[in-house]
Amino acid sequence: MKTTSRLLGLCLSLSMLFALPACSGGQSASSAPSETTPAPTESSAAEESHYPVTVTTYNQNGEEAEQTFTKCPERVVSISQANTEMLVSLGLSDLIVATAHRTSTPWPETAAEYESLNFLAMDDYPSKEVVLSLEPDLIVGWGSLFADDALGATSDWNDRGINTYLMKNTVSGLGKRNFEFLIQDIENFGKIFDIEEKTDALVADIRSRLAAVEARTADIPEDERPTVLTVQMLKDNEWFARADTDLTANIIELAGGKCLDEEYGYASMEVLIDKNPDAILVIDRETKPAADTIQGLLDNPALQEVTAIKNQNFYTITHVSFYCGSMQTIEDIEGLSEMLHK
Repeated sequence: MKTTSRLLGLCLSLSMLFALPACSGGQSASSAPSETTPAPTESSAAEESHYPVTVTTYNQNGEEAEQTFTKCPERVVSISQANTEMLVSLGLSDLIVATAHRTSTPWPETAAEYESLNFLAMDDYPSKEVVLSLEPDLIVGWGSLFADDALGATSDWNDRGINTYLMKNTVSGLGKRNFEFLIQDIENFGKIFDIEEKTDALVADIRSRLAAVEARTADIPEDERPTVLTVQMLKDNEWFARADTDLTANIIELAGGKCLDEEYGYASMEVLIDKNPDAILVIDRETKPAADTIQGLLDNPALQEVTAIKNQNFYTITHVSFYCGSMQTIEDIEGLSEMLHK
């Protein structure tokens, strides 16, 4: 559902991003020239003027936690696909020493580089001991990564001199997940890696595309907008719903739809029939393919009069795109909007 012109524009934007170097200099802010060290270049001087830099992120309990970087991170462990693909798209692959927790088919624009990374695990988190052995200077991941049964508290890593960064849409207690949180993550990566020229350009492109979608649907009254329901998977005669606090709700609204999502968890088919959505947003995860979910909905005789199913009006979104938000999310807002308002 992505048009050729939009993909061409995205490719051009990404090619501009990759052309800009990551971390404007390789020298630490504390290093000084010696008889055997070349004099600082313009780029290393720029890095020294950039660092130290402090960004606000969170701990595993959703409390704000400032992280100060004295130089550009050089050994990044990026756990979870969404943030890893984002770092790759920003030209930071060479700094990623390991990744894990892949949930979706890789984004085509960065698939080759993403799949070439060192994977510690696929659809799971690595152990604390394995991550420690890699001697990272930055760990990027979801809030759940720092639970007691995973890597443990962020403060434990910070006490070892290792910075941590949690993707904002995965932090508990911040209210409804939203697309703006994803933009804030991109901007913070610009500060952390001294690539603000890249991230500013990317954010400007995303905001321009989002504004175009909003302009196309701005005059549609709320009660005339197509209704959309999110279905993650099926089990027996039930379907798994997402909450109105999930990023899916914001994606639907930004696309010009009216979100019918309410409570998280399994619900009966009678609930789906009563909601009678105009379209269904189907989540695609490698362990629970969207194609299987769609076929299950189409094959259920009790659902044949549901508008979205009768008209086969489905839009597939990856787990990566909806849960944390990723480089694919703006594409999905555009694609869903095109489907709803064709």
